[in-house]
Amino acid sequence: MSRILVIDDEEFIRQALRSILERAGHTVLDAPNGREGMRLWQDVPVDVVVTDIYMPEKDGMQVLSEMKQLATKPKIIAMSGGGHKGLLDWREAALALGAHRVLLKPFDEQTVLVTLQEVLTGHTGAHNDVPRTSSTEQRKFPRVPVSFPVYFSDSMIAQSGTVVDISREGCRIRCPDAAPDLRYFQVEIHLAEPQGTLTVDLAVRRWSRDKELGIEFIRMEPEQQARLLSVIRRGERGSAPR
Repeated sequence: MSRILVIDDEEFIRQALRSILERAGHTVLDAPNGREGMRLWQDVPVDVVVTDIYMPEKDGMQVLSEMKQLATKPKIIAMSGGGHKGLLDWREAALALGAHRVLLKPFDEQTVLVTLQEVLTGHTGAHNDVPRTSSTEQRKFPRVPVSFPVYFSDSMIAQSGTVVDISREGCRIRCPDAAPDLRYFQVEIHLAEPQGTLTVDLAVRRWSRDKELGIEFIRMEPEQQARLLSVIRRGERGSAPR
């Protein structure tokens, strides 16, 4: 059987999952937050990590980001009871960051065991795939034309460019040279005064061509989400017909 690490700030959830998994013959470790979970993983590597998304100390998105950098990666199941936090859908964000499956709370024993078995065997089901989007498909929200300097980096490669349109879900960036081969990165968009800087803690590249790339915003602080909405509203007013 497998060794499984459960990371959740709710003791009831940790106990429930431990009971379900141990009855099925698995060895279970648990941690109350992402920081403790990552420390435990370093000491005792496991086969599968089951992590909550919204936690203190270090959330599930940060756990996913850090585990993507590991040479030996565990299978990961991300779970939460909420569909959205602010502008972002946690399920799409978790899958984009490398989660193999998502699990919605509340869940029953059968759902947990079936999800775990699918992850262990590699049969993960098409409904959990992150859709591959192109420059024309990524249009859940209308985009507004802008022109803002932008800097983005994955801690190894840094690049500058210009944001030429933006929406609630992401933006299109025009680079001075060929678009860099980055997948996940941080973004700083320098807005017109007095709005300051819009910071995206985590973004994913959805498409690229020539000197342009389309990115989706994965994780932002609430105040940054509010700033993004303000930028969009201002852009919509400016582009409205007079």
